[in-house]
Amino acid sequence: MNLCDEPDGVERALAGLRRVVVPVAAGLLLLLAIAAGDAAETAAAESTGTTRVGATVLGTTAGPGPVTVGWTDDRGVVRTATVTVGGRVDPGRTVGLWLGPDGAPAAPTRPTEVRTAGILRSATVLAVGGFLLVALYTAAGVLGRARASGRVDREWRAVEARWRELPSG
Repeated sequence: MNLCDEPDGVERALAGLRRVVVPVAAGLLLLLAIAAGDAAETAAAESTGTTRVGATVLGTTAGPGPVTVGWTDDRGVVRTATVTVGGRVDPGRTVGLWLGPDGAPAAPTRPTEVRTAGILRSATVLAVGGFLLVALYTAAGVLGRARASGRVDREWRAVEARWRELPSG
């Protein structure tokens, strides 16, 4: 046995897991939480009779204010309307637009409930996913230290056996 062996492949994999995989997974978890929150908001708003569509900006505005947008309805008819936007938009950009049961632009009837549904879903995904990532990070550290400790113990046993073979001096 070669004393002072470098970490084995499993130890290197566990260290890589802690240094690379967990941080990347944390970033993906954040994106997943945002997507889950958006899906929850959409579902909550659609339960009130509104539908979200992508509308193309036809006009331009230098800041918050009215702008003309166009979209295609369920029957394939191109429709336009003037809506208020929160900032500068350029022609051709796609923006989310809520439509009421009559097909005209409308805000969800219970915006607080819609926003709360999105926040709660995002928070749940972050909490559960964060717990799992912390557990994975901790488990990888414990397993890596256990393997390293076992390797060091084996090396010391080998050294001790050689020392016992040396003549007393």
